[in-house]
Amino acid sequence: MKRLFVPLAGLMLLLLIGGLGAFACTTAVISGKFTRSGRPMIWKLRDTEAFANHIQRFESPLGFYVGLVNDNDPKSEAVWGGHNSHGFAIMNSASFNVNVNDSADLKDQEGIIMKRALAECKTLEDFEKLLRSLPKPMGLAAHFGVIDAEGGAAFYEVNNYTWTKFDANEAPEGYVLRTNYSMTGTKNVGYGYVRFQTASQLFGGLPKGEMTPLVLGSEFSRSMRHSLLNVDYRALAEKGRLPGKSDYIDTDDLIVRYDTSSMILVEGVKPGEDPSLTTSWVQIGNPYVSPLLPVWTWEEVPEALGLPNEGSLSETVAEKAMRLKKKLYPIPTVEESRYLYVPLVVRPDGKGLMQELGTLEAEYVPLISSQVGSAERLRLQDELLSKGLTLMDAFLNQ
Repeated sequence: MKRLFVPLAGLMLLLLIGGLGAFACTTAVISGKFTRSGRPMIWKLRDTEAFANHIQRFESPLGFYVGLVNDNDPKSEAVWGGHNSHGFAIMNSASFNVNVNDSADLKDQEGIIMKRALAECKTLEDFEKLLRSLPKPMGLAAHFGVIDAEGGAAFYEVNNYTWTKFDANEAPEGYVLRTNYSMTGTKNVGYGYVRFQTASQLFGGLPKGEMTPLVLGSEFSRSMRHSLLNVDYRALAEKGRLPGKSDYIDTDDLIVRYDTSSMILVEGVKPGEDPSLTTSWVQIGNPYVSPLLPVWTWEEVPEALGLPNEGSLSETVAEKAMRLKKKLYPIPTVEESRYLYVPLVVRPDGKGLMQELGTLEAEYVPLISSQVGSAERLRLQDELLSKGLTLMDAFLNQ
């Protein structure tokens, strides 16, 4: 697939008209050809106004599935990314350059369709059958990233009436990226052109066959690179050289921003492997302040990743992350959503929260990924979760 390069004037126009959608995301579908394990992956940095998220486990006639759910969805009618016991996984990003001038009333069905797909689908072919079966208009304006246990990995650009498949296994790069405009949509409309270029730089700088859950979840999901300005704020902060000697950066066009409520990446399996090895790696809350943690369909979701319980004496990861976000974006004015306080997460001595989380994850994530036995995976999950929560508490108390 060809990458899209947007003229500078077009980029500046997008910045002037807002540049951000309320439900913007940065996403990728990755072929097993591009990963170290040979397993496909999907990745989603979720930007939304629904900041409170949790992980939930469901049961369907096909088995179990786990997914990302909004706290303010009491009936859990929508899922925003996850995988099922057959190794099928799905996520999405919204598209803002399709259905232009369409007067259809049905909209915003993406989370409902993803929940249905997790309950009903085993393969990409099943998902395509589901799309074909939907009445038109479908109420969809999205890119659905899907992988399965047969090695399938593709994006589907979907509008109210049609869909187009972009196969990651056929892409020269070995992956397909999407933000919030479709290649099949109206040109120079939509959001996320700068974020697309940033993601392209991150992925393009990684040798083929070297992608891992640790690289994607611990490094890319906490990137502070700004592709248009050609600056990496993390690299500068680690050297004590932020512009103007300020402790703040404007994150509006970074791939992780104020609106980033969570991250989910699913590492699937190679053909012939046990689908139960499929793992959803999640950061519940802003990824700069939230640990990277695994969940599986064959075990209940840890309480710390679930829906907050008013009667509980302990906070969930999401609740701690929300409190840390107030320290991360501390300006109590209309500018709150733009300016991030860097020393909370990155310091020249390597002791910022994001750096400490990265060190912890570098110890545990490869170990968990290499395990086949469920008991050992759960033991390591529990240790990683416990140490991650301890780190969050330490920074909350500073």
